[in-house]
Amino acid sequence: MPRQRVMEKFAELREAIDSIEVVDAHAHNIVSLDSTVPFLTCFSEATGDALSYAPHTLSFKRSLREIAKLYGSELSLHGVQGYRSCFGLESISTMCFQDAGICTILIDDGIELDKKHEIEWHRKFAPVVGRILRIEQLAEKILDEGSSDGLPWTLDKFMKDFFPYPLVTVAAEIVALKSIASYRSGLEINTNVTRKEAEEGLTDVLHAGNPVRITNKNFVDYIFTRSLEVALCFDLPIQIHTGFGDKDLDLRLSNPLHLRNLLEDRRFSNCRIVLLHASYPFSKEASYLASVYPQVYLDFGLAIPKLSIHGMISSVKELLELAPLKKVMFSTDGCAFPETFYLGAKKAREVVFSVLHDACVDGDLSITEALDAAKDIFAENAKRFYKINVAVKSFDSKNVISPNFVKIETNTPQRDVVLVRLVWVDASGQHRCRVIPEKRFKDSVKKNGVGLTVACMAMSSATDGPAVGTNLSAVGEIRLIPDLSTKCRIPWATQEEMVLADMYLKPGEAWEYCPKEALRRVSKVLKDEFNLVCQIVYV
Repeated sequence: MPRQRVMEKFAELREAIDSIEVVDAHAHNIVSLDSTVPFLTCFSEATGDALSYAPHTLSFKRSLREIAKLYGSELSLHGVQGYRSCFGLESISTMCFQDAGICTILIDDGIELDKKHEIEWHRKFAPVVGRILRIEQLAEKILDEGSSDGLPWTLDKFMKDFFPYPLVTVAAEIVALKSIASYRSGLEINTNVTRKEAEEGLTDVLHAGNPVRITNKNFVDYIFTRSLEVALCFDLPIQIHTGFGDKDLDLRLSNPLHLRNLLEDRRFSNCRIVLLHASYPFSKEASYLASVYPQVYLDFGLAIPKLSIHGMISSVKELLELAPLKKVMFSTDGCAFPETFYLGAKKAREVVFSVLHDACVDGDLSITEALDAAKDIFAENAKRFYKINVAVKSFDSKNVISPNFVKIETNTPQRDVVLVRLVWVDASGQHRCRVIPEKRFKDSVKKNGVGLTVACMAMSSATDGPAVGTNLSAVGEIRLIPDLSTKCRIPWATQEEMVLADMYLKPGEAWEYCPKEALRRVSKVLKDEFNLVCQIVYV
């Protein structure tokens, strides 16, 4: 191909990359202008006294120039901060997000920041905003608030408050789970941690005092493993912090190779796992894992824009040495300041262009393949992975999509739910249900259930009445309590949902004839007496 034509093709590639509306798959809340969060953290992961050296880093000097150019302000930290104060947070946020070309933001709101804005506030600047739930922060919040009955914590009480509630109840409102186990005890997760070890770990955590900070490895691993079960149940991906961070992290324990035990555990082979931050400086290791484990995906936020230009390009190239192009995703790791989102998107476009340009020159990719790769990395991979349906081409507020529908992909309009079916299986093996108006379900039944005559578990398949000899008559009632972890839309009745139900005599006391309770009893006998675990495989 003539040199002139080659240059034109690269210009097309650059133009295409610059025009892609990107999905920011991992970020954090923005804070108010009068927050105590130091503006210097916009440029550095350092904390405490080390933050005073931030102005002497390559990242700071480069980023300050780019922000000053965007604002047209004086090229100094004072000049940029003066511009921010003069024009206000909403004005500069609009400028940063529009120049960044971000159409979707997935926010981990688990970082406690002074005067941070709630997720809803961010909808002013991106058409689609979803929530990522940080599991360790949720667990700490529950322990800090105290047990529901006011008595000392036990593992059973904690797990009742953590799993299934509220972890399951918020699952429909989030797009992913996230773990910072690398910050607490490292990534060598023991997925077979015992209850006894977890109980001892909880005791250790509580003895450390309030506010609770979970660092005991056995307890961290237990929470992580239970969360994987929720992720599987709801088909939610889980993001895992890997690689560098602030000084609170032991870098030696954040190498993603430590995850091998988890990745080899067949129970969780269908969990979709994202290794965040390019796993820097373990980018090659992350690339290897993504190449050999089908459930592993990569995200290069934070490495871009915090590293030097050479470091950013080198890190992304290392990710692509082995990892499939369909498994690498973009994020800004934007946090506290809208400028972090702008810098992340701007540098990512430049770096990805440089990497794909070199791949074309080296003969690894054609220009057409590079164009497809750019679209995948910046948007399409994340849309598929997080099940985001984005058909938005502008920042018109009329196009804002509710977070409850972020995970839904469909070619037909999604209709509002009208009815909810509470489903159980009777003693003759027949599926039965009570149908509840959706509003009543939300207002009352979701928490308190509905009444059901005991005779309903005595119906035979031949007659519409209690079978002889069951001693279950029309006298007496139990409560059907919905198991929210099973709630789903009915594909053939799109305005209805269904949810499996447990049967209780009173709160906390299961009815002996409840089929789900019978299954739990049998499963416990198999486990306790024969060390057998039942698994359900969906084909």
